[in-house]
Amino acid sequence: MARKNRDLSKEASLITEFPVPAFPVAQPDLDASELSDLARCFWAKSGDSNTWLSVVQHLMDTADIAAKLFDCYLSEHHRNLMASVWEGDQAKARASFVFLAGAHDCGKASPQFSCQRQDLAQLIRHQGLTVLRKQDYPDRKYLRHELVSQFAFQEEVMSSGGEGSRARHWAILLGVHHGRYPDAQAIKLAREQYATQEGSREDDPRWGQARSEILRWMAKRCGFPLIAPKTALPELPIAVASAYASALVIADWLASNEEYFLLRPRPVDAEGHLSIDGYPEFTAEEQRRRVQEAWERADFPAPMRVPDLSELDVEELYRHRFGWPASYRATKAQRTALEIVSAEDPDLMIVEAAPGSGKTELALASAEALMRARGLQGIFVALPTQATTNAMFSRVKSWLTNILGDQPQKLGIQLAHGKRSLNESFMELIDKGRSPLEVYDGDDDNGLYASTWMGQRWRSTLSPVVVGTIDQILLAALKSRHVLVRHLGLMGKVVVIDEVHASDEFMSTYLDAALTWLGMYGIPVVLLSATLPPQRRMVLLNAYRRGKGLSALSEQSIEDVVGYPVISTLSARGFQIHQVVGEPEVEKRIIPLQVDSPEKIAGFLDRELADGGCAVIIRNTVREAQETYDAVKAVFGREQTTLLHARFLAVEREERDRRMLELFGKNSAHRPQRHVVVSTQVVEQSLDVDFDLMLTDPAPMDLVLQRIGRLHRHNRQDRQGNLNDARCFVLVNDLSAVPWGYSHGTDSVYSRYLTLRTLGALCDEGEIVVREPIDYARLTSAAYANPESTPLGPKEWQEDFADAWKVDQQNRAQAKEKARAWCLEEENLPSWKAPKLEEKFQGNAATGEGTSGPAVAATRAAVRDGEDQIPVLVVAMDPEQGNIPLAPPISGRREDDQRLAVEEYNAHGRVREMCTWSISLPPWAFRTRGEELEQTIDAVAQEIWDDPITKDWVCRQHPLLSGELILAMYRSFDGRRITREIHGHTITYSIEKGMEVQG
Repeated sequence: MARKNRDLSKEASLITEFPVPAFPVAQPDLDASELSDLARCFWAKSGDSNTWLSVVQHLMDTADIAAKLFDCYLSEHHRNLMASVWEGDQAKARASFVFLAGAHDCGKASPQFSCQRQDLAQLIRHQGLTVLRKQDYPDRKYLRHELVSQFAFQEEVMSSGGEGSRARHWAILLGVHHGRYPDAQAIKLAREQYATQEGSREDDPRWGQARSEILRWMAKRCGFPLIAPKTALPELPIAVASAYASALVIADWLASNEEYFLLRPRPVDAEGHLSIDGYPEFTAEEQRRRVQEAWERADFPAPMRVPDLSELDVEELYRHRFGWPASYRATKAQRTALEIVSAEDPDLMIVEAAPGSGKTELALASAEALMRARGLQGIFVALPTQATTNAMFSRVKSWLTNILGDQPQKLGIQLAHGKRSLNESFMELIDKGRSPLEVYDGDDDNGLYASTWMGQRWRSTLSPVVVGTIDQILLAALKSRHVLVRHLGLMGKVVVIDEVHASDEFMSTYLDAALTWLGMYGIPVVLLSATLPPQRRMVLLNAYRRGKGLSALSEQSIEDVVGYPVISTLSARGFQIHQVVGEPEVEKRIIPLQVDSPEKIAGFLDRELADGGCAVIIRNTVREAQETYDAVKAVFGREQTTLLHARFLAVEREERDRRMLELFGKNSAHRPQRHVVVSTQVVEQSLDVDFDLMLTDPAPMDLVLQRIGRLHRHNRQDRQGNLNDARCFVLVNDLSAVPWGYSHGTDSVYSRYLTLRTLGALCDEGEIVVREPIDYARLTSAAYANPESTPLGPKEWQEDFADAWKVDQQNRAQAKEKARAWCLEEENLPSWKAPKLEEKFQGNAATGEGTSGPAVAATRAAVRDGEDQIPVLVVAMDPEQGNIPLAPPISGRREDDQRLAVEEYNAHGRVREMCTWSISLPPWAFRTRGEELEQTIDAVAQEIWDDPITKDWVCRQHPLLSGELILAMYRSFDGRRITREIHGHTITYSIEKGMEVQG
C-alpha cells in the first residue's frame, strides 16, 4: 500500500530539480584494447569451431552501424523527432542513439547467456567467473539478455548519482530491442532474478563490474553522459521512444548479419587453448574500414532525393512529372492540392473527388512537394487489395522513373503484400547486385531497385518507396512483435491511403489508431476517397488531431455536405475546408431491375448486348457470382464470359487481373466486341477498367457509387446504341415486396440497414441520376445520415429500417470490441511515455508469434475481419499415378505431370512456385450448426495441418513453406478439377470457376 500511496508530485519535483546532463566529448578512436581481459572475454556470436565475435566487438559494430543509419538512412524528420528531447540538438540525439546501440547487448555478459556455449564459456572461466551448464540454470528464460542490458544501464546511471526513473525511460529501449514487449509481471520476475540469482551482486559482483566497465567505455566512445551525478535524462514521450527503439532494432539486425560483419578467429594461445590474453583487437582505423565495408555490402537505401521544380507552373509540373501530352490539363482539384501544400504545408489532407478524376496523380504530386519541404525519406502508398496494389505499383514506378530522370539516384522500392512474388514488374527489380532499371546513361549505380533483405518479414516497409496493401498501415496499430519496426517504415515518409472508405468497422478501429500514431509522429498523410461518409470524415480528422494533441472537432463545426470535390486539411493554420469546382461528369443512371434468377440476368444481358458491348455484373458473394457465371456462359459462351473473384489461386488471380486491364483498360487494343464479366467486389476498387453497362447487387450507397466509377470510365466514341447512356442496374428480386427483396448473400457481406438505405433512395426517386460531382457527396451523406433526421424509403419500410438499424449498431459495437482486444490504442495514448513499452505493447500471441501451422491460420488477432481467413497452399495429387504430388491446374499452362519433389528441401527448385498456389478458404462455409466461427477455423486448419499425406514432406521445412497449411487435393480423370473432403464438406477447384465448397 505504501508504494501505491507514494507522493508522486514530490517525486516529480525532485526530478525537475535535476538538470539535464551535459554531453562529454566523444572519443571514437577508443578500441577494445582499452578494456580488461574480463570485459573482452564474453562471447556474443558463437560461430563455428574456429570463429566467434566478442560482446565488445559486436557492440562496437552495432554502435558504428547505428551512426551510419543516423547519418545516411534516417530522414531529417526522424532525426528531428529524436532530437526533440534534446532541445532540437541532433548531435546529442546521434550520440544517444549510437550509445544505445553500443550498449544493447551488454547483458550477454551474464551466466544465463554465457552458459549456452560451454566451449566459449572457458574464456570466462579463465577469468575466475563461474559458468555452469545450461541445464543448471532452470530459470534462465525469465532473465533474457536484453533485460539484463536494461537493468545494467539503469543501475549504472543510479550508482553514479543520476536520477533513476528517467534512466528507466532510456533503459527500456534496450530491453525491447528484440521486438518483444514484456508485461509488468515478466519485468518483475526478471528484476528479482537479476537481483538474486547467479551473476547478481549477491552471487558474484564481478559480472556487474564487467558490464559496468563495458558501459562506461562505450559512453566515452560515443560521448554520452552516462556518468552524470545529480542529473536527470529527459523523459521520453512514446513517439520519441519509438523513434529510438525502432532504429535500434535495425542497427542490431545489420550488425548481427554475418555476411556484413564477418566473424573473427577464436582467441587461442600458443598451445591451441582458448585464451583472451593477448588477443589482438581492431584498431580504430581497422574498425572504421570494417564498418564501411559492411555498410557497402548491406547496400542500405538512402532517402529519396526530390528535385526542385519550382520554376515550373502547376500545369507544366503535372505534364512533366506524369508524361502527359501538351493537350492534357490538370484538374482544378489537382491544381488546388499543390497550392494548398505550398501555402499550408498540411499534416493531413483528405481528398474527396469522383472516381477516375486523377486523385492518384494529385496525391503523388502533393507527396513529392511534402517530401521536399519536410526533408522526408520517401512515400508509402496504401491500397485496399493486392490487385489494386499491383495496379498502383506500375503507376508509381512510372512516376519514380520520371523523378529519377530529373534527379539521378539509386532508389529502393518495395511492393508490400503477401503475393508480391507474382508481380513481374516488381520481381525484375529484386536486387541482383545491380540496378536493373536504368533511367539515364553514364552511371551504373543508379535507378530503381528492390532489396531482398528489405523484402523479408517486418522489413518490407523500410525502403524509401513502398506500395502496399492498407494492412501494412493497420498493422502499425496491432500489438505484435516488432510493431515498432512497422512504425519505423512510416516515420520518415508521406503516407498516402487510397480508397480510405473501403474499411469496415473492424478495420477502421485499427486505421483510426494508426492515424493517431501518425499524428503523434507528425507524419503527413493524404487520404483519398470518392465516397466518404461525412461521419467517417469526422472520425478520421479527429483521430489524427488526437495524435497532434488537439481537441476533437464537433459535429457542429463541419457540415455533412461540404462541397465536392473537396479537400479538408489540418495544418498549423488549423482545420480548413477547400471547396473545388468539379470537372464535367458523365451522366450516370442507377436503375432498379427486377430479376429473380441468374438465368433472367443472362437473358436481360443478351438483349442489351444484341449489337455488341461489354458489361459487368457485380455479385456480392463468390457463390452467387459462380452461379451467375454458369447462367451467362450458357447464353454467351465461354469465350465471351469471364469470372473474377478472390477465390482463385494467387497465380490465377494475378493472370485474370492482368487480363482485365488488357481487355478493358484505358486505350486497350484488345477490347472484345461482346463480353460479360461476372465479378465480385474485387472489380470496384482502383482497377482502371471501363464497361459499357453495369449490373450490381444492392450495396451501401458509397459502394454503389464506387462501382459506377467503372462504368463509362474512359472517353470512348465506339459505344453502341443504348450503351451510349451510362446505366447501372441494381438487381432486385421483387419490387412489390416490403421492403424490396434482393440476393440472399448480400446481408452476410454488408449491413442490411445500409443496403436498405440505398434501396430506399432508389424507391423514392424511381432512379438515381449522377449528373455532377456534388451528387457523390449528396447521395453518400443522405445514405449515412441519421435515420430520424433523414428518412428514406416508403412509410411501409420503416419498421424494417428500425430493426435493421438496431442490428447494425450491435454488429458495429461487437466488431469494434473484437478489434480493440489487440489494438495498440487507449484514450490517453498521446500522453504515453516510454514505460508503456512494458505495459501496453505486449501481444506476441496476437499474431501467433513463435507458433506455426494451424495456430497461424487461426490467429485471433488480425486487421481484417473478412470471410476468407484460412490461407492454404494447394497441391494436386494424381490417383492414376499412385497419388504423386503435382502442380494444381493453372490456366495458360499445359497439364503438368512433372512430379513435385516434396521429399527434397527445396522441392527441386520449385518452392517459390509452390507459394503462388495460395488461396484462402471461407471458414463460414465449413461451419456446422452451433459451432463458433473461431472453432471452425481451428478445426479446419488442424485437419489440414495433420493431413498424413503432407505431414512428412521434407519441403515443409523450407523457410518459405514453414508453418504453411498445404492442402492436398485429388485430380479428376480429365485433369480439369481437383477435389477434397474437409471437415465434412467437399471442396472443388477448377480453372474455370475457382474454389467451390459444397456441404
